[in-house]
Amino acid sequence: MPDDMRPAWSRDSIAVRLPGVDALDDLSPEWAWGGATGEGMRVAIVDSGIDADHPGLDGCVDRDGGVVFEKDDEGAVTAVPGPHDDSFGHGTACAGIIHSLAPAARITSVKVLGTRLTGTSDVFHAGLHWAVEHRFDVINLSLGTRKRDWALRFHDVCDAAYFNGCFITTAANNIDRVTYPSLYASVASVASNLSKDPFRFHHNPEPPTEFLAPGIDIEVPWLGHTTITTTGNSFAAPHIAGIAALVRSKHPELRPFQLKTVLWACSANVQEAAAMQAGRLSRLSRMAHRPTGAVRSTALHTLNP
Repeated sequence: MPDDMRPAWSRDSIAVRLPGVDALDDLSPEWAWGGATGEGMRVAIVDSGIDADHPGLDGCVDRDGGVVFEKDDEGAVTAVPGPHDDSFGHGTACAGIIHSLAPAARITSVKVLGTRLTGTSDVFHAGLHWAVEHRFDVINLSLGTRKRDWALRFHDVCDAAYFNGCFITTAANNIDRVTYPSLYASVASVASNLSKDPFRFHHNPEPPTEFLAPGIDIEVPWLGHTTITTTGNSFAAPHIAGIAALVRSKHPELRPFQLKTVLWACSANVQEAAAMQAGRLSRLSRMAHRPTGAVRSTALHTLNP
């Protein structure tokens, strides 16, 4: 068939041949991030700013690479690059969580929120768009908008992130209501579990929120070089962002959809269910060598406890 008659996006098999690939046949935490530190990863935190001098951050913040998005006197959104502060403490807290998990990752602040942890959708969108354009490996969004007239624009920029290889983690709203872009399939939406182990996260079997991570009574860095104990889905999302940075630093070839699959496979409830299933299969294998009658009765009990 002539090339000009082929359906759009069609490619010959030879054009998509790969020189090598991880088959993802051992999706364990050890395979995923064992020995990783986040080295080489660039993480953007779109939030209230980051206190780069906070002792809990150990100099991990790219102070000069940050940017503030704000409105000028005429209402136009402008970008002001360079060092800036944290107007609330929220962004510093998210940075602290990510740094505690991926200590070698470089964190960049994209400031879009003000002193009352409020902002506007156009400023938020501009900050996210900037992070996607600059192809950060991981982008953390512990914020969202309820304005439905911005839904499509946020959907488009999150799709652009997905195809650019940027992995976006978003915090679900603390109140049961729809916010954007937290529930899009192109992002990893996160709510809280009750764990105190920062690496113990869960796959949520009832989406659209996909993962559950520590977010209740979490000690985090805050303004004034202090720490506080706080609660919210805002602090669950950076746990997944930090682990994602570890996985990507060890397996930089993974695309966002593969990374999400790795997180699913390494979540505590999936790992525990797999171990339980392996135990059942092991018992069944041992019983296969018993007399037929015993196998039939015991196997039925094992499969239907």
